[in-house]
Amino acid sequence: MKVFFGGAEKGSYRSLLLSAGVTRFAINLTHYAVPKRKVIDLSAVYQGNEIILYISENDEDLSRYDSFVREHIDSLTYVIGRPDYDGTWMGDKYIPIWNDADDLERLTWLCQKYGRVAISDRAITGRNIARIGQIAMRWGTNLIGLTSKPDVIERVGWEAVIVVSWSSAVRYGETQVWDGHALHRYPAQQKDSVRKRHRADIQRLGVDYDAVINDEVNAVAHLAIQSWRAWETKNFGGYDLMNVDDEEEFTLDNDNSIIMIPGGSDNPPSAAPRVPNIVTDPPKRRHANEKTLLPIMGIENITSMGTQTVDAQGESIEIDPEQVPVLRYNANPLRQCNHCYLASRCPQFEENSDCAFSLPIEIRTKDQLQSAMRALVEMQVGRVMFARFAEELEGQGLDSSLSGEIDRLFSLVERFKNINDNRDLVRFEVEARGSSGVLSRLFGAKAGEQSRMLPNGGLDQNGANAMYADIIDLSEEGH
Repeated sequence: MKVFFGGAEKGSYRSLLLSAGVTRFAINLTHYAVPKRKVIDLSAVYQGNEIILYISENDEDLSRYDSFVREHIDSLTYVIGRPDYDGTWMGDKYIPIWNDADDLERLTWLCQKYGRVAISDRAITGRNIARIGQIAMRWGTNLIGLTSKPDVIERVGWEAVIVVSWSSAVRYGETQVWDGHALHRYPAQQKDSVRKRHRADIQRLGVDYDAVINDEVNAVAHLAIQSWRAWETKNFGGYDLMNVDDEEEFTLDNDNSIIMIPGGSDNPPSAAPRVPNIVTDPPKRRHANEKTLLPIMGIENITSMGTQTVDAQGESIEIDPEQVPVLRYNANPLRQCNHCYLASRCPQFEENSDCAFSLPIEIRTKDQLQSAMRALVEMQVGRVMFARFAEELEGQGLDSSLSGEIDRLFSLVERFKNINDNRDLVRFEVEARGSSGVLSRLFGAKAGEQSRMLPNGGLDQNGANAMYADIIDLSEEGH
């Protein structure tokens, strides 16, 4: 994959790119100030390097686009077309653009007809990105991406991408750095801390660290450019499906285990060659004895309690104890220094060696579980304190990430408290419907009837007359 650096239509950006040794430029004609009385030679201005031309999607000046392309077509490596322009007269240099995320049918048609298609960033979504790769692979199409998002670039097999975000280091003070494993972009508010953190990475890229710390524009821009170039070389230097030499290995084997079916011959002259369809035998089935446990897990045998009995002498005897295999965690890491993403900063790095650190973990008892949870809480407290220290040093006001870490700390403490709570709790939930009461629902109808009866069976007739005789009629005494 090739990276074309956008923004080269501006003289200041072009000078930065040329001084950094860039050989691929992308010109946005919409922002290019074409001189009216002076004839420009693009090959001389860009020192004979590769140039790709494109426009902004809101550019409606068709005549300007057509006249510029016809005048400088010999100096341009590729020309990305407009949806309303037919550029087939350019031959292999013309690349149609697809910018409608909902019209996958048109993308399929362009892939089939031209063999090379440019895709706008706004047409790529999380829903269709996988389908885009499938369509391109189906027709053997080379894709040109107008995007600066590393995650999008890594998910699609691009032939080339146009990257403009490197200029954010100049415009907004961003820090863009390649650490050997990923390309990081940091806002200007974090430039002091992140530049110190990536000191070794900056020096490894051949950039003046002191100039970057002093926030010199040329040095920060040079860091961003070299980071994108290093990221391009690191991630996309592998096997190329379109390489003819690599395809020579797919020939008819003696035992007919691999068969090459040639693709169709209906490709237009400007289309890229299609990838041949390869048919292979189903995977070989392994015997059960050949399969082993995943290295990160282990098996441990635990002796279970058998039947307890007492012999004639009164001694306790255990009968038929059983060996039960249980799963356990294997603390021996498989990491190797050569492939570890911390290799550039690890104090124990040693080439062609396994990891020098081990982390034996065993949680079998309640005390071990409490110790592990306490260690996690202490670790989180340390993160909160360090984040608070960073907030004071940066002096940029309240840090939302610090507030989030504090909330996470209280959540951990609350969960720790709930796990250690060993109180017994009994809760009844009773629902009574109709004429039945709560006691009837719990203990039956007789219990409900018994609860409604008076003590000692209540009063008979004689008892009721005696009670009425003792009642004083206040109305008669008043007369």
